[in-house]
Amino acid sequence: MVSEVVVYEDGFEGAFVCWEGISELEVPEGWRPVWVQGDRPGVNHRPEFKPEQERRRSGRRAAKLFTTHASHDAALAIRAPVDVGRMVHVEAWGATFVQGAGQGLRVGIDPQGGMEFPSERIVWGEWRGQYDEGWEGERFVRLGAEALAEGEWVSVYLHSRSQYAAQTVAAYWDDMRVWQEGEGEEPGPGPGGEGLERIAGALERIAGALEIFVGSGERWERAYERVWGQEALTPGPSPGLPRREVTGEGSEG
Repeated sequence: MVSEVVVYEDGFEGAFVCWEGISELEVPEGWRPVWVQGDRPGVNHRPEFKPEQERRRSGRRAAKLFTTHASHDAALAIRAPVDVGRMVHVEAWGATFVQGAGQGLRVGIDPQGGMEFPSERIVWGEWRGQYDEGWEGERFVRLGAEALAEGEWVSVYLHSRSQYAAQTVAAYWDDMRVWQEGEGEEPGPGPGGEGLERIAGALERIAGALEIFVGSGERWERAYERVWGQEALTPGPSPGLPRREVTGEGSEG
């Protein structure tokens, strides 16, 4: 039986730390900010990374990255331990702030565990963004990706990219988890197993009792023996159900 084995999850409720002591790069503990640095004003500036209390999917806060008066191409990244040769699945919930900056979100996995960004090794999930029909940027949507683990670690990227500058271009991330496909064991008796068997047996007896009650003659005896494992104590016709006799063409008054 295939099961989901969660290897890492983060709702961003824990501590945030300043990466390399830089106050503008305040990321969830264990995560790393990565970005593409542009060479022109207003194009791919380094974002700020901060905790976010107002815009969140659950809990007390989410993780946020944003630029002002500039576009960006950036991500939150983390490495997670995995079993080699098994499929790795990542899901996270993302939202945006600006509709007019050509912004999109996606999730990616580096199956070799590298931390280079961008990288051709990263296996990306589907883009979700303002060009999608019915897109509501302020509403959190689920994003995902999957890849086959090639080492004992994989790297996960929560990626935001905007095509144009705007007064504020922001991405919000929440409720992220990484899991692998594992071989689960068939459930054994375990705690409460015997109780479940007793309940099943009781239901079977109830069903048998109903058959006994509405049956008659030889059928009644067979049903009794099947359910209770012994000969019928009082073989013979079933007491049956009381019937309502109706005479004439109309109903009783």
